[in-house]
Amino acid sequence: LLFIILFANFKLSAQLDSVMSDCEQYLNENYISDGQQYLSLISGDQTAEFNVIFYGGNTYRVISCGGNENNLIFAIYDKDRNELFKSSDFENTKYWDFQFESTIECFVEAKLLPNSDASGFAVLLIGLKK
Repeated sequence: LLFIILFANFKLSAQLDSVMSDCEQYLNENYISDGQQYLSLISGDQTAEFNVIFYGGNTYRVISCGGNENNLIFAIYDKDRNELFKSSDFENTKYWDFQFESTIECFVEAKLLPNSDASGFAVLLIGLKK
């Protein structure tokens, strides 16, 4: 039993490392990480939600990665749940660059493509333009 638990833990850790590596490639020399890793294990129709504050006047890059190529949809909503961006409206892009004129509290949601039998990590990274 202990072997099975250790093996499963190793496999999940390896999957997370792979997803993180995929995401980090979009934080290039122009963007630095905000220092947070927004992470959730999801399956089926589950949705991961992350609360984020974006400060006015800064340019941000939100990066979304999942276990399989382009199987994760992410959306950004303001505190009143008005949709500001949805990756599925842009060929399921993995990142979005944007700027707000004033500070705003947002919710970032990530979920798997509809009718996906997969499960895996939903990882969001947020970069700040240098």
